[in-house]
Amino acid sequence: MVLLWLLVFCSAQAESLVPEEKGAVRLYRTPSEQREAGLNHQLTPWLTVGGLAELEWNYDRLGYSNRRSNQGDDDSSASVQLNATATPWSFAKGELILEYDTDTDRLDVDEAIAALEYGAWELAAGRQYLPFGVFFSHFANGPLLEFGETRNTAVALAYDYDEHFDFSLAVYQGQGQKADKNSKQMDWTLALEAWPNDSLSFGFSYLSDLADADSDLLGDDNHRYQRRVAGVSGYLLWINGRYEISAEALGATRSFRELDADSNQPLAWNLEFAHYLHPNVDWALRVEGSDGLEDAPKLRYGAAISFRAGRYGSLTIDYLHSHFKHNFASDDNDNPINQNDQVSAQLSVAF
Repeated sequence: MVLLWLLVFCSAQAESLVPEEKGAVRLYRTPSEQREAGLNHQLTPWLTVGGLAELEWNYDRLGYSNRRSNQGDDDSSASVQLNATATPWSFAKGELILEYDTDTDRLDVDEAIAALEYGAWELAAGRQYLPFGVFFSHFANGPLLEFGETRNTAVALAYDYDEHFDFSLAVYQGQGQKADKNSKQMDWTLALEAWPNDSLSFGFSYLSDLADADSDLLGDDNHRYQRRVAGVSGYLLWINGRYEISAEALGATRSFRELDADSNQPLAWNLEFAHYLHPNVDWALRVEGSDGLEDAPKLRYGAAISFRAGRYGSLTIDYLHSHFKHNFASDDNDNPINQNDQVSAQLSVAF
């Protein structure tokens, strides 16, 4: 009933409201766009604020390889993101993003950045997401390759050449460190992106220490390793009128000696096709997979449909089917999983 009500609400709103940006049905397609999804109300000449509220519902039906009966379970969550941008001078700005999530039941500082700008250059310092991976998706469920998303206190330098080429370099002190040392070392990340024309975009990024990722790959080892393992990522995005295709991959450059042999060199990839049926409706297909990523499916595929309500809201409903390698993943009771059917809905409202 809740899902039906949300669908009716967004469909009714879509009749009278038209999205600001042609082709944009969901309020965002990447985590970076999500952090900028607020409406940016100008309180003073130098201060703007905005926010994003989201409701999510998931239903999972697990299939077991030991012939145990399939088991279904559902859960729901809500989150609120608040952002503020201060520009006291034309060359300086500060950004603060706060987030509350019912899963953690606490208010967190998602990002806090102070930046200086000069022409095409920007120097930013503070708690921020590092330029590693883009994570395109038209689904309520993020792609498997989000295991590489990394946030830390860093100093980042970015250069934007005529909106056709972007270069980013960041240095930071991560959580990972060598087992035989008592002090942490400096790490870095590099990203290159290009937009040759309005239809094509591609990029590459490199992270010097994948143990610093938010997925805590070496959490059981207190983030200590015998050797540092880097991560690489690349994407290709093609847009032509009402159609969009994105391909992205992210993985470790070599194996972690601390992890089991079947999960010591994680890799994930994602391929999506989207069709914009109407300024307020689109549908998408996804095929993605992973190798060596703990408890993740070997192959996952499905479809999603999104409805837009002007500048203010979007509803996405998706279905995903997952296949797991034999005895690779298990539930909370250590029962081996071989497949999963997942239905999700996400309502996003910007304010």
